[in-house]
Amino acid sequence: MKKLNPFLLLALVSAVFFLPALGSVHLFDWDEINFAESAREMLVSGDYSGVQVNFRPFWEKPPLFIWMQALSMKVFGVNEFAARFPNAVAGFLSLSFIFFYGKKHFGTRMGWLWVLAMLGSFTPQLYFKSGIIDPFFNLFIFAGIVMLAEGANLDKRPRKKFNALAGFFIGLALLTKGPVALLVAMLCVALYFVYRGFRFFFDIWDILLFALTCAAVSFVWYGMEVMENGIWFLAEFLRYQKELASQSVASHGQPWFYHPLVLLFGAFPASVIALRSFAENLTWTQEQKNFRTWMAVLFWVVLILFSIVKTKIIHYSSLCYLPLTFLAALVMDATIQQRIQYRRFNVYLVLIIGLMMSLAFIGIPLIGIVPEWKASLIAQLKDPFAAANFGLESIWDFKSILPGSILLIGTITAFVLLFRRNLEKAYPVLFIIGLLALQGFMLWVVPGIEHHSQGPAIEFIESHQDEDVYVEVLGYKSYAQLFYSQIAPLSDTVSYNAYVAAHPNDYQNMASRDIPALLYRDWLMYGDIDKPAYFLSKIQHKAEFSAIPTLEVIGEKGGFVFYRRKP
Repeated sequence: MKKLNPFLLLALVSAVFFLPALGSVHLFDWDEINFAESAREMLVSGDYSGVQVNFRPFWEKPPLFIWMQALSMKVFGVNEFAARFPNAVAGFLSLSFIFFYGKKHFGTRMGWLWVLAMLGSFTPQLYFKSGIIDPFFNLFIFAGIVMLAEGANLDKRPRKKFNALAGFFIGLALLTKGPVALLVAMLCVALYFVYRGFRFFFDIWDILLFALTCAAVSFVWYGMEVMENGIWFLAEFLRYQKELASQSVASHGQPWFYHPLVLLFGAFPASVIALRSFAENLTWTQEQKNFRTWMAVLFWVVLILFSIVKTKIIHYSSLCYLPLTFLAALVMDATIQQRIQYRRFNVYLVLIIGLMMSLAFIGIPLIGIVPEWKASLIAQLKDPFAAANFGLESIWDFKSILPGSILLIGTITAFVLLFRRNLEKAYPVLFIIGLLALQGFMLWVVPGIEHHSQGPAIEFIESHQDEDVYVEVLGYKSYAQLFYSQIAPLSDTVSYNAYVAAHPNDYQNMASRDIPALLYRDWLMYGDIDKPAYFLSKIQHKAEFSAIPTLEVIGEKGGFVFYRRKP
């Protein structure tokens, strides 16, 4: 019987695990809705040259991923499935890429173990079911680093091809999320150069080929924008990137150890297994040693860089998932072959973190199901917004605890198998159980999380989607009112422009990128609007906004208060 082509098998696996429930829950503020709204506005305006939000330039992100979402929305419509579909494709491409290079350098089993580690770890799998930029961004940078690794260990003639491909992929990464892609690549090259004892592994022609290819790809947007809008555009874009690195933006400041913890728990179980790789030399040929070194270099560059950066967001360290799962697969391959012993310390750590994750998976819905537990938690919450939202009637039922139960049973089973050193069964059990548990978590737990966080707001906004009205938020930042009310370009430009002209000095102390949004909000509240305007605020701001004479409180639900202003 002819064997199934591995890439066809990976396509089937990706379809089975990445596509189901892709559109079953609303997009989450901020990032998912932000990017989806930008794609929707491209379709509405017909302007694909740059990213916009509320039909104004949004300089924080390049457009490549937004283009992908816009294309997806052309095919599937403007909805959650379409916004997340590109990352399901990124999932298939990522699994295919790591299988190919795992097999090329370490054999077929290593290729499949790498795929298993990526599929069965929590946040790596979760990101392929999301609508954020990072899965494609990570894939492009990773592919660029792998091409650099391939070229660094070859003679001059075939090396040129890999350097050109490296420039191509880094150029795509620049078009996806910005200059941090080039920074990561250059830091990896510099660290590998130090590791090699300051011996050059590229010549001037290699560098020029990489630079020219990268520049040619990135010119598709950066170059055209500079030609059309001038250098001020590039200066504004780079200023924001610098701001992310030098200060905590949007209250995303965290301690330096934030990302190590995110990786330890978020990328479980691969993270725990990979710990063993830092204590052993798990390679046996020079080619394998070089590839492993590049993976370790990429891991440490990303982890250290984003631990230093002031703005810390969970997905900033997600590029670590690819080298981390590689290191985990390397440990699994080496221990199965009995080239190294799997330490009992790691076995116990699998049990401890697995139990903690299982209890979290069970506890989140269970607190909402058991009235006494729910009341006790609400009484302890100091945030009135969180307390009011969690006080909503829960949509969880006892099937919501199944994912955590599956993970609990699987963790204990895997622990026993690991303890007995039955590794060929233990590893598949550990990762397949993780894969299934997260699928269940997405189906039965995440909708409840969304219901108790942003559900009432989305519900209110959607209720006015088919009406000719304005919808805006007060006292907090959101993109939900844009996407879920399906806003159109501002029509009453005469009144809006008159309001702007009448208040030239009201916003001098604000960051320049915030001024348009503030002017728009204040015009809706106080200006000469042409149609009804609806507003949302969080419950802790109710007294502040209900005292505004132009606003009428029309209801509240959970932690949200709703207002109306008549024209």
